[in-house]
Amino acid sequence: MVRISVVTPCYSAERFVGQAIQSVLDQTYQDFEIIVVDDGSTDRGPQVVQRFQDPRIRLLSQTNAGPARARNTGVRAAAGEFLAFLDADDLALPHRFASQLAILEADPQVSVVGSGYVWIDEDGVQLRWPYHSWQHAPDLNDLASWLVDCPFVPSATMLRRQAWVDVGGFDEDLVGPEDWNFWMRLVVTGHRMIWQQEVVCLYRRSANSLSENADRMSANSPEALRRVLVRPDFPPHLLPLGQQGLAIRHLDGAKRLYRSGMWERGKASLEQAILLAPGLIIGRPCRVEDEIVSASLEPLVADSVGFLESVFRNLPASAGPVQKRERDILARVRLELLVRDLQNCRYRRVLQQRVPELARHPGWLASRGVWKVLARAMCNRLTNWI
Repeated sequence: MVRISVVTPCYSAERFVGQAIQSVLDQTYQDFEIIVVDDGSTDRGPQVVQRFQDPRIRLLSQTNAGPARARNTGVRAAAGEFLAFLDADDLALPHRFASQLAILEADPQVSVVGSGYVWIDEDGVQLRWPYHSWQHAPDLNDLASWLVDCPFVPSATMLRRQAWVDVGGFDEDLVGPEDWNFWMRLVVTGHRMIWQQEVVCLYRRSANSLSENADRMSANSPEALRRVLVRPDFPPHLLPLGQQGLAIRHLDGAKRLYRSGMWERGKASLEQAILLAPGLIIGRPCRVEDEIVSASLEPLVADSVGFLESVFRNLPASAGPVQKRERDILARVRLELLVRDLQNCRYRRVLQQRVPELARHPGWLASRGVWKVLARAMCNRLTNWI
């Protein structure tokens, strides 16, 4: 018997899976097994796994079916009392298992511990970003907070195996947001969760990762929530918030589709979001404005202003109030880029790019509304940069 079973779904992760396994072998806590489930890879990822000679590592194989089935396959073969998920392109920091296990052992009533993470790029370089949900510490045992956001990434969680058994594992029909659906089902059925507000995982973001697959995520994310809303044990008083959550899922899908250049589908997804929750376009800044600005500033977006200009050319008619504020919203993004570069000491970029942009667009500097919105936005993020 081992205490911890590490389950790693692996699909064509030849470049990264060896690093993921090594990050587990480097843990300060060593009572574990590693179960890598090859999900029909088309590269040499399985061969990379087989190069490790540690007897605690097992390699299982299945035809390509997605991470939900891969995780379920791994858990069924696991012997540990505790489960630690680690995707094949992520990295566990050395103290992860020791710190998470200590939390679960200290309180037998807690089923899941969720911890902090930071983003890294394909080369392992940290991506600076102030919006990680775990930093805002929502109440994990309040279903309402889960209906509008998923603060977990699987690679930063540990749970009791019995919790997985109680809800029947991951929903294998969902590809992408299957983990969000899984955590919500645990909350609905009364499993307690706890935060560890400490970074234990490096979560890799790349244009080819599943989380960036706009097509799948935009379709499966609303469905992941719908399957929870229709459960007989779902609290009826939370249904209105659930509908708002569906709207936010469509809004999130629109952002992903826009980032992938699927402009017409992004427009349709945003239109559906506004139809479900007209309040998304009320206020200055409104939720839609905040979300498209956030999307434009994401690390994977090379040209924030150019991206946002393309978004404005592809807004649905129902987003008219946002369309009317194009000039001010573009000004907000230019100012936020300037502030971000100053924060990161990118003074050359400030002089060569940001200042000339200011010179080309001086008119909006006199807009009181722009500065008011920028101040409100920046006060929510200046203290959050990692």
